[in-house]
Amino acid sequence: MFTTTLFVRVRLCVGLLLLGLTVHAQTIVGRIAGTVTDSSGAAIPGVSVKITNEATGQPRTAMTDTNGFYVATNLPVGNYSVVIEHQGFKKTTKTGYNLGADGRLTVDFALEPGAVTESVEVVASAGEAVNSTSGEVARVVDQAQVQELALNGRNYLQLTTLIPGAPLLEDNALSLTTSLSTSQPINGNRGNANNLTVDGGFNLDSGSNGSQINNVGIDFIREVNIKTSNFSAEYGRNSGASINVVTRSGENKYHGGAFENVRNDKFDANETFNVSRNVARPSLRFNNFGFSFGGPIIKDKFFAFGGVEW
Repeated sequence: MFTTTLFVRVRLCVGLLLLGLTVHAQTIVGRIAGTVTDSSGAAIPGVSVKITNEATGQPRTAMTDTNGFYVATNLPVGNYSVVIEHQGFKKTTKTGYNLGADGRLTVDFALEPGAVTESVEVVASAGEAVNSTSGEVARVVDQAQVQELALNGRNYLQLTTLIPGAPLLEDNALSLTTSLSTSQPINGNRGNANNLTVDGGFNLDSGSNGSQINNVGIDFIREVNIKTSNFSAEYGRNSGASINVVTRSGENKYHGGAFENVRNDKFDANETFNVSRNVARPSLRFNNFGFSFGGPIIKDKFFAFGGVEW
């Protein structure tokens, strides 16, 4: 009896743990879905749809149902190409689809009659994808914006001020750089009301909600997903926005770099009032440096990425 009870308890604990991991995982993956029809608009069932991550080469295959609909879920963030080869129709390839965390992309196909050896290639236009499958209000700050925007404090929470309803209340760059503060009011909520996560994992000091566990370095971030209202209950817990950082991952190509950001009073002019009163320029010495490196361990199968920032 004791053994049975212990087994049931262990199984229940494992089940709850896996359930928790599943909920968090939904915040760092996305899905691609669509319909496949012929030139007359009739659905084509039984079509094999190949979805490939362009950076890692990892493929996923989906099959259309009787209504010509297909869906591939739990896809890691990244750029994807979608290819269809079906007897009696030209091979069709669509590329340039950027899938973000919790993204829902719709990629429809209208196949043209012809031989499989003939091909049609379509490149998606750059820009933000319109979410037509849910009513949440959200914004994704992509890797280019994260790394190219002039963040004087090198704090990813500064990116939240790009969205409507997020006022800029802190302009002390040194404070932003060294602080783990979460204070960023969004849509009138208190600054400590936001739920901060990294790759879906909780990133707040549970004792106060006023500080982060880890201020992720700008060079290690792929995107920042900011949900401000009307989002799913799975992102609950706090009354404010849900801010999820998705970290970078390894790819089929090696990439990395080293950096140093220097702030020094020798680069600054003295203030006018200080000059008029013969007051010396305030001393400032701040050096922020680090490195990152990533790439394949086993091509198309196993990847790694890491970095350090001081």
